[in-house]
Amino acid sequence: MKPAIDLPDDPALPGVGAIRALGLARAIPALGLDGRGVELVLRGYTPGSRATIEVRAEQRHFVVKAYTADPAAEAGLYQAVAAGLGGDSGTRVPPLLGWDHDFRVLVIGWLDGVTAHELIKRGQGERAGELAARWLERARSLPVRLGAPCGAGHVLCNAGRWVTDLVATDPGLGAAATVVGEALADSQPTEGVPRLVHGALYDRHVLDQGDGPGVIDWRRFGQGPLELDAAMFLATVTRTGLLDAAAARAAASAAAVFLAGTRPFLDGDALVWYRVAALLRLARRQLKRRKDDWRARARVLLGEAARLLK
Repeated sequence: MKPAIDLPDDPALPGVGAIRALGLARAIPALGLDGRGVELVLRGYTPGSRATIEVRAEQRHFVVKAYTADPAAEAGLYQAVAAGLGGDSGTRVPPLLGWDHDFRVLVIGWLDGVTAHELIKRGQGERAGELAARWLERARSLPVRLGAPCGAGHVLCNAGRWVTDLVATDPGLGAAATVVGEALADSQPTEGVPRLVHGALYDRHVLDQGDGPGVIDWRRFGQGPLELDAAMFLATVTRTGLLDAAAARAAASAAAVFLAGTRPFLDGDALVWYRVAALLRLARRQLKRRKDDWRARARVLLGEAARLLK
């Protein structure tokens, strides 16, 4: 692990600025790091929006997340979910260690474990699917009512923007995205009972904790149908299988195990609708990454969305 020598100089992130100027121990004295050797690794950064910093301080291992806005809502979410899990040793979210209103930073514990994405890459698709299904089953009973509504209406509104972005960027992709967007508008599912949803349950956000799943990165949490989270997990698993031939079989196994485990409590028709929307969202994300093959990747994802609509 290579230490981050320089953190970004971003005026929109006062927490990062404070750490740059004062050091982590002085910037957030509540962490009690005085006199400890501290190693910082920048794990993620979106200019003008957020940064994720991994911290090791002797035997301690945690994450500092810096935002442009006060992270009080996300801090409350970690507290509420931990309380709702009630010490469940088989299901975890990162523990909240603290947050700072002025510097707009959130500090959470580090969860060790292989991600579901990595499991699929290693050929352990069944384990990846099992973990995600166990999380969804546990999430059904969480008594957490925090977060904004994010059901079908919210998704459909976003889908319109994703289609518009693809149309403006590439006519061919735009035409395929338009077909998908129109189909979503014509078949919007009935809203079910809202529950706590992660909002972006990618295969990279589900960790193997040995005795069960850990789920990280709750920035987009809200209240919606469990099918929304199930669909995003399946869409990212599908993406892995479609874009990496070596992982295709494991991805198919992950999807099959996940579907078998969640079939008793998910609505099949609603799940297909949300899967189509999730694939459209992932196709739109290719515009941000702009790898050499981004058009081909987006086309494959839109093709899978169209296949599901048949």
